Amino acid sequence: MAVVKFDVKDLEELTHKKMDRETLENRIPMLGCEFESLEEGTVEYEIFPNRPDLLSVEGFARALRYFLGVESGLERYKTKDSGINLEIEKSIDPVRPCISASVVRNIDIDDHTLRSLMQLQEKIHKTFGRERKKVAIGIHDLDKVEGPFTYKAVDPGEIEFVPLGSDKEMNLKEIGTRHPKGDYVKIVEGHERWPVIVDKNDEVLSFPPVINGRLTEVSEKTENIFIDVTGTDQKAVERALNIVSTSLGERGGEIETVSVGGKTRPDLEPNSMEVDIDYVNSLLDLDMAEKELCDLAGGIGFGYDSGTFEIPPYRTDVMHPIDIVEDIAISYGYGNFETSIPDVPGIGSSQEIEEFTEKVKELMVGFGFQEVKTTVLTNKDKQFTRMERDKEEVAEMENALSEDYTICRKYIMPELLDVLRQNQHRSYPQSIFEVGDAVEVNKKSEVGAENRRRLGVLIIDDSVNYVDLASVVSSLIKILGKGARFKKNKDSSYMASRSGTVYVDGTEVGTVGEIHPKVLENWSIEKPVVGFEIDIDLLVESI
Repeated sequence: MAVVKFDVKDLEELTHKKMDRETLENRIPMLGCEFESLEEGTVEYEIFPNRPDLLSVEGFARALRYFLGVESGLERYKTKDSGINLEIEKSIDPVRPCISASVVRNIDIDDHTLRSLMQLQEKIHKTFGRERKKVAIGIHDLDKVEGPFTYKAVDPGEIEFVPLGSDKEMNLKEIGTRHPKGDYVKIVEGHERWPVIVDKNDEVLSFPPVINGRLTEVSEKTENIFIDVTGTDQKAVERALNIVSTSLGERGGEIETVSVGGKTRPDLEPNSMEVDIDYVNSLLDLDMAEKELCDLAGGIGFGYDSGTFEIPPYRTDVMHPIDIVEDIAISYGYGNFETSIPDVPGIGSSQEIEEFTEKVKELMVGFGFQEVKTTVLTNKDKQFTRMERDKEEVAEMENALSEDYTICRKYIMPELLDVLRQNQHRSYPQSIFEVGDAVEVNKKSEVGAENRRRLGVLIIDDSVNYVDLASVVSSLIKILGKGARFKKNKDSSYMASRSGTVYVDGTEVGTVGEIHPKVLENWSIEKPVVGFEIDIDLLVESI
């Protein structure tokens, strides 16, 4: 998630509505963004990853105009041809093949606009753009260069230019070692040739995804802007371009199209999706007529006619009818739904796995461990690379919006190591555990995967060893009614001679041991750590 800051007066001006504290703190969060703070005329909100269009004050204000009833209905963005071509050379294909572009003219840039542009770039790069790997944005003063532009790959020592934030010419390799943004060179350094965008006179606009040229730096004197978006996913690139272009359009800029490799961009035509009114009514337990649904659609900036919704081009999150239903619920107002008792007979009771989980938690607390909670969503780096494990098949997100959350965890222990990493300034020893769900691929399952309840445990101290936790595992399983046996362990996350595989009645249920020093180094943890992880579902079955 990303936290964004907006100047309240700027937000009010763009929203065309005065904001009192009640609106800022309590009403606006019902749009789907968590209020963080309000201090000295600046308000902060946490934006969910599925709404990158809210990362700029312009996009946020646009959503508020609908949500607060200032405007209604689908806004259609008008464009005209800029007459500018962006040519794409084949040399770029192996490095960073995707690009799109637009022009925004006659925009009045002030301090608020500059700050918003910088924040929008930064937040998209960090979330939607996966630290610039998937998407990177360049914004340029169009009047400083001359089209047509060319996107190509060059030898890193071939081209020199003055990068933004510097006053000295550097080639691409030198930027990687001498410029503050040089860390981003790692995205392309595995290739022989690196990407640049140049104008007709070979002036460098950008070295994506690393840094723009100082020549095209945007200032309050800028009137006409050229936007480039590069990346590895064309759909994501186009979506990011639409968000940036329409945000500047909200400031009064005139959006113009660019011929990008022969295709006209940006495409700001609304998308359409058919959603049956009965589907909406059944999920929301309402009885809306077509006219009411049309009004509610207009209240979120959508169009609606006879079962078809028109979705604005900056809404990158609407991928399924359920997304439409969620927005209709927001437009209707969560506080307006009436509570009712479901017409379902029966008496509720706890599932066996839940009762067993509670018993395990109580025992772990009794053993002197503190419970923590981490997220099910994580990434392969945490689950496998840092754990010195070979990558395994996992439940992977198809449209991940952040590189931090791309898969469902298969193991709990990596997430617990991250907790220890973040708490090294606390006193020792630290003894933590978590009982939670992990996800395993199961081709026989209806959805191709299944939840598994797992217990993860770690101790960190100046001196801890295998015996410290093996005894806890034995005691835990004994209290639960069975005996544990330990055999040789092959998990590379542990030290081979100081770890074991845990068996109950001949069934392998988990592992225990001293975490391998290489794993601790990967997590930047300096003290010894011992841990175990067992499959609670397998324990239930065996007991």
